[in-house]
Amino acid sequence: MTKYNKNTLSRVDKFFERLSEKYNITISELDCVAYVTQEPVPFSDRLSGEKKVLRIGDHWGDLFDCAWFCFSTKLPEEYAREELALLIDVSGEGLVYDQHDGPVLGLTNGSIAYEYGSIRKHVLPLELCTISDGNLQVWVDAGCNDLFGHYIDSGDLKEAYLVRRLPHMRAFYYDFFVLRDALNNLGADTPRYAAILKALNDSINIIYDFTEAEALAARLVLKKEIEKKGGDPSLTITAIGHAHVDLAWLWPIRETVRKGARTFATVIQMMKRYPDYKFGASQPQLLAWMKDYYPQLFAKIKGLVKEGRFELQGAMWVEADTNLTGGESLVRQIIYGARFWKEEFGVEVDNIWLPDVFGYSGALPQIMQKSGLRYFMTQKLSWNEHNPFPYHTFNWKGIDDSEVLVHMLPEETYNSPASPTSIRLVEKNFHEKGVSDQALVLFGIGDGGGGPGTYHLEKLQRLKNFADFSPVKQRFAKDFFHDIDSNTAEYPTWKGELYFENHRGTLTSEAKNKMYNRRMEQSLRELEFASVLAEKYLGLPYPQEMLDTVWKEVLLYQFHDILPGSSIRRVYVESVARYEILDGEISERIHSVYEQLANGLTAFNSLSFEREEYIKAEGKWYLASLPAMGHAKLTQIAETSPCLLVGEHDLENEHLRVTFAEDGSITSIF
Repeated sequence: MTKYNKNTLSRVDKFFERLSEKYNITISELDCVAYVTQEPVPFSDRLSGEKKVLRIGDHWGDLFDCAWFCFSTKLPEEYAREELALLIDVSGEGLVYDQHDGPVLGLTNGSIAYEYGSIRKHVLPLELCTISDGNLQVWVDAGCNDLFGHYIDSGDLKEAYLVRRLPHMRAFYYDFFVLRDALNNLGADTPRYAAILKALNDSINIIYDFTEAEALAARLVLKKEIEKKGGDPSLTITAIGHAHVDLAWLWPIRETVRKGARTFATVIQMMKRYPDYKFGASQPQLLAWMKDYYPQLFAKIKGLVKEGRFELQGAMWVEADTNLTGGESLVRQIIYGARFWKEEFGVEVDNIWLPDVFGYSGALPQIMQKSGLRYFMTQKLSWNEHNPFPYHTFNWKGIDDSEVLVHMLPEETYNSPASPTSIRLVEKNFHEKGVSDQALVLFGIGDGGGGPGTYHLEKLQRLKNFADFSPVKQRFAKDFFHDIDSNTAEYPTWKGELYFENHRGTLTSEAKNKMYNRRMEQSLRELEFASVLAEKYLGLPYPQEMLDTVWKEVLLYQFHDILPGSSIRRVYVESVARYEILDGEISERIHSVYEQLANGLTAFNSLSFEREEYIKAEGKWYLASLPAMGHAKLTQIAETSPCLLVGEHDLENEHLRVTFAEDGSITSIF
């Protein structure tokens, strides 16, 4: 790089640091009152919390505290309303709420690595506020935590301003951003690099007072480089908006419900501003919460699905762990998930969507194929440290040779910043380039970051066919999968488990949750078996509604941060308490049904193979021979009771002798 280029690039970078602060001009501070509670309350109870009158810099809450904020001001007459907006930052997350229209927009603050892009969503356009006789008022349902559940900025009110917006200056900022980022991905000795660098430098020479007229003139200087087109592509990138939301992780489940509302409200507002924008959401559980808690928002989502703007992804009820979850539960995940999409939206999905799960069972292809699912999307295996996974687009054969088509995101993130750097990472990383001419990108911020924002969508407008980079099309992931399904014989094949090297401790941590999960899986199957017999022989109604309700809660706790044990303590305190209640209720129902079925002393075998067991009843030992999935009266009294010998270091019956060391570990099983 020449000395001229180095000096000019330094000038460009210093200018860009200043530019990000120049497209909003502060007019005045807003009045603010907060009503603080420890747990969320609905809009109708918004005044029930502790009242706090706040100025910028005042403390309002501790970690996971909640509050309804009321911001208000008198609008100045000298500005047109379309020029004005609010800047709001409560050191956490917030949901702008209208008493008639429900959720309006999500607000987010926090910190995240730069490569994932800006997460701040703190601009509230005036058209989303209630205004009467020049007086503005807006209500915000806030949580004192950032998107990762962190406590930031000491729970203070950081921003509450009325500002004047400069749309040409903002547009100039994104032109400048895209071109500057392109330089990071072009050779310094290429003509394209030199042309972009000169254009950026020339545009700086126009800006003195950061006025709208200057911004308009500066954009004309950059226009040629922004609008340069690419040629015939060797790779085309499908981009779909995404907001991966962990249903519990560094926050409790109740906060996830609110995170979902913030995210989807933001999606709706962004779609009004960006006609090309398409967004996808997985996890029916999250949408079911929207239906229950935010019905107005849910109705708007249904409308966007019908319009072809909002994609429903993944057939599983939640993005579940697949290492510890039983096979029956994995099938149930698909049954309940696919049924919800079909019944609520009239949509049938054909994929499993698990970007963040900690490894994938070799049984999944068989389960998927028998469920009519053809495609699998993931990303997590790119985190392997010692054995990098060798493919991005490949055929996955399960343990029985069932086969599905897989795409693993080449950018190696599901939080793409949608920048020229993103495109170059895909081009560089994609293992199957030359075999496949298409790759998938998920752009946006998850876990409460509100998904894609202006930061992402402005750049994508400029990157549709940006010279020297692969073109980017916003479209549904299902269309991408259908397109790459045409030449599967050329893709590599992987057989068996997709093993994830990191997070191995999740196989053993939080053992109580794991115990209850397995107990519930077994108990629910037992109750279903008993209920079938009771319906057949006694005419008792099958408890379908109750079983569906309990199954869905058990499936929720199989989420890939809950069951594996990677969530905060509160998640386990609350889920174990629920498990105990569910376990007790199901056990009582099993006992009650079997009591009604029994005619005298009767043993039941719900397993799929014959069993011979010693059973003690009414002080006597019986040796029961039971058919598969059947029952029998206890009539054959055992000639001898089952042998059980207990020594200082061993246990023994007629089948096994187990010997223990002094520390309690097993030394032998014979």
